[in-house]
Amino acid sequence: MLQALDRRIAQSSLAMGNEQGVLMTFLFHGLFEESTDASSEIADPQRITVEMFRRFLDYFHQHSYAFVSPNDISRGLDPSGKHILVSFDDGYYSSIKALPSLEAFAVPAVFFVSTSHVIQNKAFWWDVVERRARVRGVPGKQIQNLVEQLKRLKTAEAEREVQVQFGADALRPVNDVDRPFTPSELRDFANHPLITLGNHTADHAILTNYSPTEAHSQIQAAQNELRSLTGKLPEIIAYPNGNETPAIVEAARSAGIRFGLGVAPGRNRIPLEPGSKAAMTLKRFTLTGDCAIEAQCRVSQSLFSLYRVARKIKRRVGPEPSRLSWPGAAIASGPDVSVRLISRRLV
Repeated sequence: MLQALDRRIAQSSLAMGNEQGVLMTFLFHGLFEESTDASSEIADPQRITVEMFRRFLDYFHQHSYAFVSPNDISRGLDPSGKHILVSFDDGYYSSIKALPSLEAFAVPAVFFVSTSHVIQNKAFWWDVVERRARVRGVPGKQIQNLVEQLKRLKTAEAEREVQVQFGADALRPVNDVDRPFTPSELRDFANHPLITLGNHTADHAILTNYSPTEAHSQIQAAQNELRSLTGKLPEIIAYPNGNETPAIVEAARSAGIRFGLGVAPGRNRIPLEPGSKAAMTLKRFTLTGDCAIEAQCRVSQSLFSLYRVARKIKRRVGPEPSRLSWPGAAIASGPDVSVRLISRRLV
């Protein structure tokens, strides 16, 4: 409802607002060839097709935005300009489908990679939950609740729970939709002149679930592995799930990273000093395939957004405790709840 209202507000606020001196970043994951391909194979709520992505690029190209790379940001952006950074998270192989559109518009993009998934050819645990639970007939809302509870664990713990529930081979990718890049594919991809690779931790670690030392290890391991895989050392990170704290930001800085992206929507003012708080906590918009892309692009340009205000309030208040209602029981989530016990209710 808020997003629908924002689309109406955008028309008027654009006329009053100044778009200059802004960097906007946009988040994507994998891309689908057609909307009918955006099935329940993976838990990507965006469901962005190749054509939608092309229309996104065309919209901002027509509105005279400059598409920039992380290196461009490091060198300093024109403070009177309008800038876009295109980003893809996780390291899905299907994100390679963006390349023809990027080439057609001469647009650079940064791809944030969780390196252990590439090295081990491992599917992302949330995609496994989505696919396997739907096959068992579990309602979508219950699947979402379970995923949110598993996000409170370290990645290795969440993966163990998934394997207990769905089998030892559950993390094996099933096709090109859910699999990550292979090491050789990633190495070739990284050599493209429009492509920059970024840090997404070794294990897609939601870093607020880890100690400061563990968070640093996750970030540094991804730095080391990306340099080993591609010969390049990232200077930019996307915090998995958008979770960051001052300690996590400092851990990223100590690993040589100078820019960091979350998932909170909003515009970023320039200039940006590399390594500064503003540079290490950049806001990022997320588009979805269930609404006209052009309308969502207009909302991102708007100076005022009810949805963005609501997100800020929610982040300050903190997440509401989620509750799972499985057959025969209602189990409240919390740090002392055994996710293994909860997940067994899926059987």
